Amino acid sequence: MSSFKYYMPTKIVFGENSLKQIDEFTMGRRTLLVTSAGFVKRGVVKQIQSYTSNIVAVVSEVQSHPDISDIKELYAEAYKHDFDIVVALGGGSVLDVSKFLAVAHSTDKTGVMVEKLMHKKENIENFNIKPIISIPTTAGTSSEVTPWATIWDNQDKRKYSLHLPELFSEVALYDPILTLSLPREITVQTTLDALSHSLESIWNKNASEITIAYAVKAAQKIVKNLPLLLNDLNNVQYRTEILKACMYAGMAFSNTQTAVAHAMSYSITLNHGIPHGIACSFTLPMLLKAVMGVDKRVDKALKSIFGEQAEVESVNFFKKVDVSIDFKDYNMQKADFDVVLGNLSREQRLQNSIVPLENIKY
Repeated sequence: MSSFKYYMPTKIVFGENSLKQIDEFTMGRRTLLVTSAGFVKRGVVKQIQSYTSNIVAVVSEVQSHPDISDIKELYAEAYKHDFDIVVALGGGSVLDVSKFLAVAHSTDKTGVMVEKLMHKKENIENFNIKPIISIPTTAGTSSEVTPWATIWDNQDKRKYSLHLPELFSEVALYDPILTLSLPREITVQTTLDALSHSLESIWNKNASEITIAYAVKAAQKIVKNLPLLLNDLNNVQYRTEILKACMYAGMAFSNTQTAVAHAMSYSITLNHGIPHGIACSFTLPMLLKAVMGVDKRVDKALKSIFGEQAEVESVNFFKKVDVSIDFKDYNMQKADFDVVLGNLSREQRLQNSIVPLENIKY
């Protein structure tokens, strides 16, 4: 009998208008609200402030995929205030930045020491991790139920991960209503990121019965509901199913990490400017083809998602959502593909993969 471990300390609250429960979870603690400017303009910040009187400050200038230099500026702004807990309202960038801001150093208020901690050049004993309540407004990164934050360094063309067990959110609050405003392009990108998380956690050395079950459930929901949602973006039922898929995907890869698709994606995004959700997903049919036949458990899981002709149906799915799986459509030639494969040696996520590299063909 196989043995495994599974850990998920985050309290999950799911449902329409569950945002109204926020005061129940801040519990009188001085709260820093971290978000992006769009939610201020749309009145969502005022809405939250009407639900709880615990917010003492708002940091609202988080940009999409912010650079480490931008994050340190936000850190300095945040620590002008005295707060006990962080509430993160937004997509993956907001959630990841909030994790960085939640790591409080005993003396430094600039974020420099947190950056050193990320690079493993500082001792964790000098830090206090503040609790986080995460409210995702996209259905993609699942950062609300994982213990790490993705940090980009555009100057060095590198992606780093701030990974601490204490960075699991105290509460992940899922309100499908908050995802209704997402445009088609962002809906596609974020949902395909969740699909990548699901499949990556299946062809993964760290996979278990629990993670595969969550991953399959997530991927099945995406394959069924994303094409429907793209034809009816204001449909709350489809939005709800996609948000559930994001949650289940996070519950899978939070315990396995990602693998070769994400390892490839970082180079593709940094060097070719392709959005992360596309960069980590348009290679999935190619990787699925490369892994079929390697592990019976993986084959079974992939066929339960796409059908008996999993290779063919995975390609058809990308056609349904109008996303190309051809490198040439992203202005990438064979030489660029070889560079991506060559860069894999420095990506830790590759070590999680059971996909044979020799099977991956341009």
